[in-house]
Amino acid sequence: MLPESPGPPLGETVDWRPPPAAEPIAREPSLVGLEFEDFVLLEELGRGGMGVVYKARQKSLDRLVAVKFLRDEHFTKPALRTRFLAEARAAAGLSHPNIVSIYQVGQCSAGQYFVMEFIDGQDLDELTVRDGRCRSMPLFWAVSVMIPVAQAVSFAHTRGIVHRDLKPANIMIDVRKRPVVMDFGIAKVIGQSTGLTLHGAILGTPAYMAPEQAGDEPDKVGPLSDVYSLGAILYRLLTGRPTYVAQSTLGTLVQVISPELPPPVRGLRPEVPAGLEQLVMKCLSKSPAERYPSAKALALALTQELTRVRNQPPAVTEGASHPPLGAQKRSAPEAPTAITLVVEKTGKQVRLTKPVSTIGRAAECDVRLKAADVSKQHCRLLRKGGAVVVEDLGSANGTFVNGEAIQSASLKDGDVLNVAGHAFRVRVPKSET
Repeated sequence: MLPESPGPPLGETVDWRPPPAAEPIAREPSLVGLEFEDFVLLEELGRGGMGVVYKARQKSLDRLVAVKFLRDEHFTKPALRTRFLAEARAAAGLSHPNIVSIYQVGQCSAGQYFVMEFIDGQDLDELTVRDGRCRSMPLFWAVSVMIPVAQAVSFAHTRGIVHRDLKPANIMIDVRKRPVVMDFGIAKVIGQSTGLTLHGAILGTPAYMAPEQAGDEPDKVGPLSDVYSLGAILYRLLTGRPTYVAQSTLGTLVQVISPELPPPVRGLRPEVPAGLEQLVMKCLSKSPAERYPSAKALALALTQELTRVRNQPPAVTEGASHPPLGAQKRSAPEAPTAITLVVEKTGKQVRLTKPVSTIGRAAECDVRLKAADVSKQHCRLLRKGGAVVVEDLGSANGTFVNGEAIQSASLKDGDVLNVAGHAFRVRVPKSET
């Protein structure tokens, strides 16, 4: 799992707690220790409505993999098994850096299974929950994560595959900060009627499911259904709660298929830019024709919005990436004073007086580091009120404060800021500490 410290800082707690995980109706015995074909199961990673996932070792290649065994009750009819295996094999043909690799699909004495790439990391569900309560995520982090996810989904669509179950729990962030879309093994081949629609566990998750998928016309599910789900995931990252909250699965489904839209993003988190809110709500349109025409179009819109988010200093409060949800008043701007970066090796001093200063190797950066290991726009320092914050801008080699990898962190006088191995001692005026 990811160490706790390098993860992105969570925002303010919202009035929503994830429901307790439901146990499968029938709890199959663990298969840990089982050896079959080229694999030995080492430990159980998780259980869900579809089946059980195990960490395993592939003996011939001496590598770790994940093996998912499917629950038999979903595939009691031979026709369903045949259809599932055909679709899973189609998904196994996907090769993209942000899609989990499926190595093998088959059957053994323990049932149907597929073998996947083992991802060492945490999913978005885990990253957004702390102490049983869900929180929102930093704007830049949330948007930058969703761009490669949308690109990966677009790639799958070009290969004729619709995911059908995009949700935070199916997007992993590995130890290299790479987003990975999981569970393409239950996808739908575009243009084919699945015959699997009686089995709700593989239709999707209500809070992230498009209206056409939640209704009684599952054969209308297509690429734009995935666009809806991507918008629902981003809504969760920005607001800290799902689009619809109900006491039961049925209650959530009723809200999804109703004409009523979810609460506006800015009503829950006012500092979200209007353009970003419009992007999310466009994805969540009840009619597929009113959404982005493709996941590729959504990825392009997210990229444009990321530039606006990068150039717009967020409201910052001490110890949080944004002010408490619902806060409407903003303090008057203050005249900035200089922050000084002292190069550890040489003692050279760089004074920064702008409210936002960018560090990187691009010519337009305020602090330019001419080194290949530094990203063009690596990180930025920003000030608001009494806080000085450093934010990583999706760099390739990371930003560190006092030896700890960060996505966003408050800076104090004397802290060491390390940009891809280039160390600076931070000098912050007393008025800003």
